Amino acid sequence: MAEDNKFDLVIIGSGNGGYIPAIRASQLGMSVALVEKEQNLGGTCLNWGCIPTKALLHTAELLNAFNHSEDFGIDANGAELDYEQLAEYRDRVVGRLQKGVSGLMRKNKVQVFTGVGSFVEPKKIKVEGEDGETQELEGENILIAAGSEVRTLPGLDIDHEKVISSDDIVTAKDYASSVIILGSGAVGTEFASMYSDYGTEVTIVEVLDKLLPAEDPDISDELRKRFEERGIRVMTGTMADPESLEKTDDGVKITVSPVSEGKQEEEEEEADEESTYGGEADPAEEGAAEGGGETLEADQILVAIGRKTAIEALNLDATSVEVNDGGEIQVDEFYRTAEDGVYAAGDVIGGYWLAHAAGHEGIVAVEHMAGEDPMPLDQNMIPRVTFCRPEVASFGLTKQQAEDEGYEVKESQFPFLAIGKALIEGEPNGFVKVVADTETDLLLGMHAIGPKVTDLIAEGVFAKLVEGTPQEIGMAVHAHPSLSEVMGEAAMAVDGHAIHI
Repeated sequence: MAEDNKFDLVIIGSGNGGYIPAIRASQLGMSVALVEKEQNLGGTCLNWGCIPTKALLHTAELLNAFNHSEDFGIDANGAELDYEQLAEYRDRVVGRLQKGVSGLMRKNKVQVFTGVGSFVEPKKIKVEGEDGETQELEGENILIAAGSEVRTLPGLDIDHEKVISSDDIVTAKDYASSVIILGSGAVGTEFASMYSDYGTEVTIVEVLDKLLPAEDPDISDELRKRFEERGIRVMTGTMADPESLEKTDDGVKITVSPVSEGKQEEEEEEADEESTYGGEADPAEEGAAEGGGETLEADQILVAIGRKTAIEALNLDATSVEVNDGGEIQVDEFYRTAEDGVYAAGDVIGGYWLAHAAGHEGIVAVEHMAGEDPMPLDQNMIPRVTFCRPEVASFGLTKQQAEDEGYEVKESQFPFLAIGKALIEGEPNGFVKVVADTETDLLLGMHAIGPKVTDLIAEGVFAKLVEGTPQEIGMAVHAHPSLSEVMGEAAMAVDGHAIHI
């Protein structure tokens, strides 16, 4: 147990990159302090991100099912969305998980301190509460897991009424009848899908030339096709002019224009270099748009252009921690910073800004500081999931990325249309794509769009972890009829051995 506020480990931030490694550190016999500025533990994912968002999306999925119930022999006419009741359901789910995280901290003897954490010295953290009272914690090791926050543009200041962020949606008691969404990463596409199912008129404005710019091009093309079939207007290669923003009695107006060819190439290069998931290029630079602008009108604008690291309050100047121009803390494969004994994990280090990545990064960090021999996390084994309709999931390299790295590649694509369970469930669109190394047969990546692919992708990730091959995935017996059959068929298709096509 810690004495006099001295701990083996002090963690700043209680999201997945904080509370999960706190538990692992406790399991390893370390005394742990967890510092969180908010009243509730769980960070962005639990309180404003993954969990409340997916609750809203689940209701959207159910509403869509009711609206198409006649296709399955059920007369369910008259289904209506009660958003007040939906908000109560959303908050109930979040509240239950908040209590769960707090219970896990007590169970694992992690001492929680509420307040803003900042460095006084490399191994000393000041915690300042809302009342201004402060206390200092000393840690043999420090883990920075402060997370990220919504990013916006000059001139598009979020007012929480007409110009909103994802945080506003997951706490709102109502929803708009029309919305303009700036950005088509995971956040933008998920909320576009949700709003569309709620009956909202949706327009997506994306500065790059495709939806979900970080995904395989065929995935992006398929998603655009399905979105447009649903009545979602998709404007790719298009830039909004923040200076044109006008707030009216009825909502907002903003002018959008096609992106110039040179600017388009520049943004694509920057997106490739950043290698983030769901991050957006910055459309605020002058001279980036061509003529022929169009004025869009809606009740609200949702700014979904990405996130930025939440490091301003940390007082990193008191340490030797290095930060790049993008505000990302620099770490090695064990998440050590340039300051001895100070580690960082999660959104603050960039990469894939995903909760499940943050948790694993934090575990590697605490196992290393405890003297264990953890395996560094392979970025190509992190699943990237987007819960729009249809769902999107992937890991590893696309065919083009693999070829750019020097691999000789073989690739397959298998459609859900050939899977009986997909037809039964009325979700026959989409496909699974497999990318493999011709020389070794090892998996390089998988890319999927269709029903439940956010769950199905785990099979491919595990296969890559154990250095499995597409042939071995195909040899595994997949239950029939099940959606999982698409994984086996797509894997066998790499060598032309798919059965049902």
